[in-house]
Amino acid sequence: MAVTTKTSARRGPYAKGVARRAEILDVALRLYGASSGERPTLAAIAAEVGLTEAGVLHYFGTMDELFVAILEARDAHAVDGGALTDPDHVWAYMAGTTRTPGLTKLFVDMSVAAADPNHPAHAFMERHRQRVHEVVRMALRIDDEQAVRLAVAAAEGLQMRWIQNKDTDIAGDLEALARVLTGGSLVLTEEGLPETGDGLESQ
Repeated sequence: MAVTTKTSARRGPYAKGVARRAEILDVALRLYGASSGERPTLAAIAAEVGLTEAGVLHYFGTMDELFVAILEARDAHAVDGGALTDPDHVWAYMAGTTRTPGLTKLFVDMSVAAADPNHPAHAFMERHRQRVHEVVRMALRIDDEQAVRLAVAAAEGLQMRWIQNKDTDIAGDLEALARVLTGGSLVLTEEGLPETGDGLESQ
């Protein structure tokens, strides 16, 4: 019984820490999702969860690790919603990044920072691109790894361009690229979904 009691005592603070970290990420995702492009301050996140700035960083270590955790949480939500697992929804997911400019800018910033192999974003970007690569490969229905890499790179580049120029038509450019890469067989609706729901145009 004594062992069980000690184990439970250890699990209590750990479980609370996990829950608190998740709460911070939920708040950060909401603030970034509602941002028009300016990065929400650490002070704003801390105020929302009733902690000091140091208290928030206690759960993550550094600001960069917090930024990466926010993007990891965004990906987790996308996976749960099928956007990063369902090939019929990946185009809409990529085109829909314009609806959350704060998160898009954070992604672009971390993408640049990931060039440093020692930066926390480096490992995240490797995982993220692998997930996106696989679902885009299924969405394109083509056996050409180079074409898939081109599509993923183009999507990231379009996000960066959109940050600089909001007139950039990410959805339209992605549709044009999909048509080129599939020989015109992939047709997307205005919502970014395949016309037939199976990723291919009806023959």
